[in-house]
Amino acid sequence: MKFIGECRDRWPIAVLCRTLEVTRAAYYRFAGRGPTATEIKQTQIIQAVKEIRLEKHHDAYGSPRMQRAIVKRGVVCCRNTVAKCMRHAGIQANRRTKFRISTTDSNHDQPIASNLLGQNFTTEAINRVWLTDITYIPTQEGSTYLCAFVDLHSRKIVSWKTSRNMDSELVVGAFDQALTFRKPNAGLIVHSDRGSQFASDHFRRRLAASGLVQSMSRRGNCYDNAPMESFFKSYKTEEAQQIYDTHEHATRGVSDYIERFYNPHRLHSSLGYLSPIDFEQAIKEPSLVSES
Repeated sequence: MKFIGECRDRWPIAVLCRTLEVTRAAYYRFAGRGPTATEIKQTQIIQAVKEIRLEKHHDAYGSPRMQRAIVKRGVVCCRNTVAKCMRHAGIQANRRTKFRISTTDSNHDQPIASNLLGQNFTTEAINRVWLTDITYIPTQEGSTYLCAFVDLHSRKIVSWKTSRNMDSELVVGAFDQALTFRKPNAGLIVHSDRGSQFASDHFRRRLAASGLVQSMSRRGNCYDNAPMESFFKSYKTEEAQQIYDTHEHATRGVSDYIERFYNPHRLHSSLGYLSPIDFEQAIKEPSLVSES
């Protein structure tokens, strides 16, 4: 019936009713009533979806995260209803064109640390395990590289740094920021791939001086650092769809994504659909999050 109403300006009602095997009398009875409670709710959900997608970075949300974001706005709904409404409105989450440029140079003679995680990505508290890696960001000026450190427990980006050079200075610079911001106790594990930047004397000395323990993935196994790979995938999907004009433009994009969206607002299924900052706040003061 709704389809007939939506298409009546393009085709005669008689033709539409005959095609759908509906009598014209039945259609006119339907058209004379107001919208049902279900239709009102669906319209409300679709409007909320459209408003949320207008917020920067949220257009990559599929129905699970979208449902949580809608509930936070005070609209009670389930995931299946949101998925149905999104399909009805022709709304799909944006997907990144897949490409991968390797930033791992494992052909070196530097020492290789043991893999202390073994793909066990569960921890009991923050500042027990940090993950780190480097990714490539294309710009009109050439390559920009991003090194980030992630707290495995909360998925929070504890530090990040960009550079035109993919070297140990980039890694150590980001690492020093993480030390300043988090002040971890000795024994924290820092896990990375086998890249020469992470195996360098410079970085290993900084780890040792801080009392932290190094761990490395197996050769060529990205699943050994899966949560880190997941962050970079989210960044590429939700922010870095375009080629930036300059290195400075890319750095501003990274800052905007991490500091204004990912850490404070991005919902994680592994965190019970909380953002990293909200999750860490819940650890400190659970009542504040339960009341929000």
